[in-house]
Amino acid sequence: MSSEIILNVITFLTVFASVSLVRLAVIFFRNLLSNPPKQIVLKTQSLIYYGICISFILTILLNKL
Repeated sequence: MSSEIILNVITFLTVFASVSLVRLAVIFFRNLLSNPPKQIVLKTQSLIYYGICISFILTILLNKL
């Protein structure tokens, strides 16, 4: 029962981190393709958050391989 709960939490966090990174990619390409291209301005908290998302996704992928 406990491992089932942990698996559900990990699945939720993986999906949440993936959606956050997809959102960042959409913002990046939208700004890149605008005329003129705009710079993305991220605060320190956002950089830390996206770094955690990337490291979490990479950890999940490396543990599954």
